Amino acid sequence: MWKNQYLLAIALSAGALSTLGMGCELIATVDRSRIPGDDGVTDGCADGTKNGDETDIDCGGSTCPQCELAKACTAKGDCASGFCADGVCCNAACDAECDACTADLKESGEEDGSCGPSKAESECGEATCSDGVQTARGTCDGTSVECEAGEETSCETFACDPDENACFAECSEDTQCAKCHACDAGEGTCSLAPAGTPGLGCEDDQACDAEGECKAANGQECTDAADCGSGSCVDGVCCDTACDSPCQACNVEGLAGTCSNVPLGAEDGMDCSDVNVCDGEGACKLAEGQRCTMHSQCASGNCLESVGACDEIEIPDP
Repeated sequence: MWKNQYLLAIALSAGALSTLGMGCELIATVDRSRIPGDDGVTDGCADGTKNGDETDIDCGGSTCPQCELAKACTAKGDCASGFCADGVCCNAACDAECDACTADLKESGEEDGSCGPSKAESECGEATCSDGVQTARGTCDGTSVECEAGEETSCETFACDPDENACFAECSEDTQCAKCHACDAGEGTCSLAPAGTPGLGCEDDQACDAEGECKAANGQECTDAADCGSGSCVDGVCCDTACDSPCQACNVEGLAGTCSNVPLGAEDGMDCSDVNVCDGEGACKLAEGQRCTMHSQCASGNCLESVGACDEIEIPDP
C-alpha cells in the first residue's frame, strides 16, 4: 500500500514539472513587444510608420493623436485645427469656390496647410443648362475666392439635356427641342413649329406663335392679333384663320376658335346689309319677306313666285 502511494506521488511530481516546463517554453515564445506594460511594448502611434487607420505618420484616424497643419487627413476630426481641406489639415475651412490648402493648387505656391486663392484659370463651380442656355464651368482669377461665371452658349433650336447639363446636339423627340420647336427624328434636327401649334412647351391654354413664343391658344379671349399664337384675333377670340369671308365668324357657339359659317338666318353686320342675312354656307342673301325673282337670291333658298318674296321655308332647286 505504501509503495503504491509513493509511486503515485512521484508520477504526479513528474507531471507537474513537465507542465511547468511547457508553460515556461510557451511564455518564452510570446512577442513581449505586444504585452502592455512590458518593456518590449511598441506604440503604433509613435513608431514612425503610417499604419492602422492613421491618415499620416503617427496621427489621425480613430486611435492616434490629431494631425498638425499640412499633414494628410480625410475628415476634420483628423486635424488639431479642426479643418481638413484638399486632403491636408488646414488653418481654415478653405471651402470657397476658389481657395485651396495645398501648394500645387494655390496661386502663391505657399506650403501646404495654409489656405489661399486657387491658381488662376483653375476651373470652379459646375456646368449648368437652363432655359435654353448652357453655362460652362467658371474659372478662378488667382486673387479672389469668388468663381467667375463660365461662358454662356445658346442651345438655339435644341433644349437642355438635364443629365449632362448641356444642350442636346440632336433630337429623337420633341422634348429635346427648344420651346415651340418640333423634332425631325430622321434628321435629328429641331425646327420652328407653325403659328398656332399647341403643346411643344406651352401651357394648355396657349399655342406657339411664328417666333417660337407661347401666346393665347385658339378660342381664348383676345383684344389684338399679337395676343394670339395664331396671329389672328377675330370676334374677340383667337382664331385659326383671318376668318374674313362673308358670313363667317370665330365665336360660333361650340366652335370658338375655329372659323365657321354663321348659322342660317343669323346676321353678320360687317358683311350683310339690312335686307340680307347669312345662308348658313358663308354667304349673305335676302332675308325672309324680301323681294326676289329666284330661289338662289334668298337665304332660305325659297323664293315664292306667287308673291315674289323670300319665304322662310327652304326648298331645293329643281
